[in-house]
Amino acid sequence: MENHISPYFHIAATKYGGRGCFANNNIALNTQIHQCPAPIGFTISRPFKKEVCSWCYEYQHGSYAKVKIAQLFGKDTCSINFCSEVCKIKFQTIDDKKKVLVQNLLSAEKNYLVGLNKTGNNGNDEDMEVTKLNKEFEVDDYSREEWGIVQEWDAQISRMKESKRLNHLVRLDDGEFSEAKYIITVLFQMYKYSNSNNTTTVATTTTKYFESDFDTQLEMELNLFQTLQSTEMEKYHKYPSLVSSYIKIYKFVKITCTPELQPFITPPTVRSIIGRNLSNAFGLWSETQDSNEDKEFLGFAVYPSASFFNHSCEPNIKKIRVKNELKFVTLREIAPGEELCINYGNFQNENVKERKKQLSEWFFDCRCTKCEADSQNVIKD
Repeated sequence: MENHISPYFHIAATKYGGRGCFANNNIALNTQIHQCPAPIGFTISRPFKKEVCSWCYEYQHGSYAKVKIAQLFGKDTCSINFCSEVCKIKFQTIDDKKKVLVQNLLSAEKNYLVGLNKTGNNGNDEDMEVTKLNKEFEVDDYSREEWGIVQEWDAQISRMKESKRLNHLVRLDDGEFSEAKYIITVLFQMYKYSNSNNTTTVATTTTKYFESDFDTQLEMELNLFQTLQSTEMEKYHKYPSLVSSYIKIYKFVKITCTPELQPFITPPTVRSIIGRNLSNAFGLWSETQDSNEDKEFLGFAVYPSASFFNHSCEPNIKKIRVKNELKFVTLREIAPGEELCINYGNFQNENVKERKKQLSEWFFDCRCTKCEADSQNVIKD
């Protein structure tokens, strides 16, 4: 299925490991080679939730959204915000007749607010202890043991009535809450397409992504998501305290979500959703008027078909976000067989040591032509 994403490129193994996108033929400058119609999972950072549209991700720059799906909770209003009625309708169109996505996102915010009012230990002591782990096998053992305990907790919670489950609600910080919302949006896609009446078998190797309709493309994105690499354990080795953080997120999602999503909420599934986000998510950033203006990090989204593009500090394609779509356009003429690469951040101008340090967060050692040349110059100097 990967090789039916675009008529311009195919997926193949790279010389440095993993997979990448390689041009089928000559590609001219300014050619759009791929377009993702929407992500299969997204989240908007809480500080910007009233200023960013939940469909097109337009940033209102301080102005609160006037269009919303809202639910009153005590003195607070839980809401999903939009820049226009058009975007609200488009968002509702992807939901099913039961409005499962809307219900779960509103429930998540309500329970997040409940958690803020909870007192007692929320894992801080545990976080302090786990940061002392400094050997990989210790982190692996700790992770295995803690997630094993979660399996037992999960079985107990599953037998409880919904009202009883709320007694076990955990408190999340803003970052953890953002991750929880992302997980819920992916779980919804799993639920939606497991109940799909779509007669097209999107797993077939002959289905062409670029010739399919929106709904089929989104289903194909979900199938491609299952093939992405998880870097969960690599993240634990670098930041051991994330074990307890991800477990808190799992418990929050388990307690929060409606019955429709519960069959999909298992430790392996949620861990895979988190792990695939870590090295495949695209940041949602505000647009700027000039190069000196700072961008705001609004949230992130996962577009699985776009995750096959590897990084280069001298990219030959660029990513353009148009509302919630991602478009990929060539920056120069591309030769047949040449790998198509984007830039994962704004790292072109830093020295090679700084670039490699920043890119290590994606768990790879950049070997692009620019890094190889710069590294050789450093050795000569």
